[in-house]
Amino acid sequence: MSGDLLDPRSIEKAMRDLDYIIHIAGVTKAKRRSEFFEGNVVATRNLLQLAAKVPGLKKFCYLSSLTAVGPSRDGVPPDESTPCNPISEYGKSKLEAEHSCLAYASSIPLVILRPPTVYGPRDKDVLEVFKTTKLGIQPNLGSRDKTLSLLFGPDLADAIVRATVAEASTGKTYFVSDPTVYSQAHLFSILANLVGRRSIKIRLPSFLVYSAAAVVESVSYFGPKPAVLSIEKARDFLQTHWTCNPERIRRELGYSPKIRAEEGLQSTYTWYRAHGWL
Repeated sequence: MSGDLLDPRSIEKAMRDLDYIIHIAGVTKAKRRSEFFEGNVVATRNLLQLAAKVPGLKKFCYLSSLTAVGPSRDGVPPDESTPCNPISEYGKSKLEAEHSCLAYASSIPLVILRPPTVYGPRDKDVLEVFKTTKLGIQPNLGSRDKTLSLLFGPDLADAIVRATVAEASTGKTYFVSDPTVYSQAHLFSILANLVGRRSIKIRLPSFLVYSAAAVVESVSYFGPKPAVLSIEKARDFLQTHWTCNPERIRRELGYSPKIRAEEGLQSTYTWYRAHGWL
């Protein structure tokens, strides 16, 4: 059954006799702030309103994002006690959706998950990084000391299931991530080895990244799709530390991802090749 989260009546029938609701739909690219708000906040509120009417609902799981908290300012991975400071409209909309969930915490058993960058087979964003590496280019946006947290897609799926069915997760918010913090340089070396191509490091200063984003965004404004590189995306790319601390979900739910970057990127690359994407 299909429906539109912005039209609650279209999904009312699908919301009957449910034990669990996992809300992973959302808008990640948009031309206007209002599109992020509709796709991530209004849609979530509509779903929550219907979920509150489901008798015996065991859990509502909302998939948020590290962007709801924002990047680390000092290199220390944030945990669930870190104040939220989203730097993009996307991140602000995910945080507002979290607030909408918490407003229903007294009537709906729920859990919120915040993953970082998620990669794996079928992912199109990381595909672009593979393509760039295959061309022999290793772009360095902003600081040379950039660090990231990552999570392999199937590991995220495992975390969603575990957090959704666990009674101990009710009312909680968790970062879910590979516990290893990776340097950008290390990740590019993994990609270069996979594609069998030595890469030339090209450092792109901030002003150049923003200038390119402004041009791409201006051109895309007249097209049907959001810009691949927007001013907001440029701001995200230029942050030095997009990291998080997943210790709480390990301690409280016993969850730890099985796949680290080397194995996950190998699996992703193999899938891209097998399906003609790369």
